[in-house]
Amino acid sequence: MTFPHLEMHQVFGKIAVSTQNAVQTMRQPKADQSIQQPKAEMTIERQPAKVAIDQSAGWHNLDLKSARVRIAEAAEAGKQAVLDGISRHAQEGDELLHIERNKGKNLFAKQAANNVDLAVIGTHYNTGNTPASEAVSYEVTPAQLQISWQTHAPIIEAGVRAPELTYQPGQVNVSMQQYPSLDIQAVGIFVDEKG
Repeated sequence: MTFPHLEMHQVFGKIAVSTQNAVQTMRQPKADQSIQQPKAEMTIERQPAKVAIDQSAGWHNLDLKSARVRIAEAAEAGKQAVLDGISRHAQEGDELLHIERNKGKNLFAKQAANNVDLAVIGTHYNTGNTPASEAVSYEVTPAQLQISWQTHAPIIEAGVRAPELTYQPGQVNVSMQQYPSLDIQAVGIFVDEKG
C-alpha cells in the first residue's frame, strides 16, 4: 500500500549589501596679507654755537687802535682842547684886564711859559692800564638742536579666502546574493500489507 507524503527543500534568500564610504576633502587657502610700514620722518634743525671775541681793549692797551677809534678819540681830545683853550684865554684875558694888579711881574712871559706844551716835545709811550682779565671779552651763544619725529601707522591689508570643500556622497548597493526557493515533492511510500 502506498502512503504519499510531501518532502520540502527550502533555500533561504541571502541579501548582499555593499557600501562605498562618502569622501569629503577640505582645503583652506592661505589668506592674502600685505603689510607696509612707511618710514618715519625725522627733521633736525641745528643752530650752530657762536663765539664773539672782542680783544679791542687789549689792542688799545698797546696803543694799536683802529682808525675809527683814533678819530673818535681825536675828536674828543679836540673838543676838550677847544674848551680848555677858551677857558685859558678867558683867564689870560682877565689877567691882562687887571694887569695893574701884577705890578713888577712880567705877565706876558708867564703866559708864554704856560702855553708851551712840553708833552709835544718829548716822546711818551703808554702801555695802558686795562687789567688783563678785561683786555679780552667774549660772548658765547650755545648751539641749539631741535629734533622732531613724524611716525606713520602700518598699512595692513588682509584678504580672507573661503575654504574649498569637495564632497562625494557614499553609496549603498543592495543585491540578492541568493534568491529563496522552496522545493516540494510528493513522495510515495509503499507499505507491504502483509507486514
